[in-house]
Amino acid sequence: MRGQRPEGIPRGLTLVESIVASAILAVAITAVFSAVASGRAHAEVAADELAATVAAEDLLARVLNSDFDRIDDWNDHEEAPGELVDAEGVFLAPAMQRVGRRVRVERRTHTIFESNAIPGRAIIVEIFDREQRTTASISRWIPDPEPDS
Repeated sequence: MRGQRPEGIPRGLTLVESIVASAILAVAITAVFSAVASGRAHAEVAADELAATVAAEDLLARVLNSDFDRIDDWNDHEEAPGELVDAEGVFLAPAMQRVGRRVRVERRTHTIFESNAIPGRAIIVEIFDREQRTTASISRWIPDPEPDS
């Protein structure tokens, strides 16, 4: 007697079981899509931070490669978002154009072994967003050249 069921045992799913199964499936799908969206948002933030770092390093390298006598000329140099260029004047990649960058040159003295003061300059490259908020900065200190004897 194949296919016959004893009396009193219902066949198939009830409406309540179907609704519960659908709700569980909806929660699972929502969790998966939420995780994917969160991962994508984190990836975009990481890409923005990487682009900003590369833009800052590029400008710092340009300043450090200039003649030492001209380093002070870089003070207050600024490039607005969308206007970032490399040393040859070529626009940087579009990912880097979301930020702006500015340079500050400050005279600073570093002391070594608590007695030797070495004069120099701190070159600070700041990265800022479209609202002019500083989001990152990098800096390097370079000593002044020793005077010729």
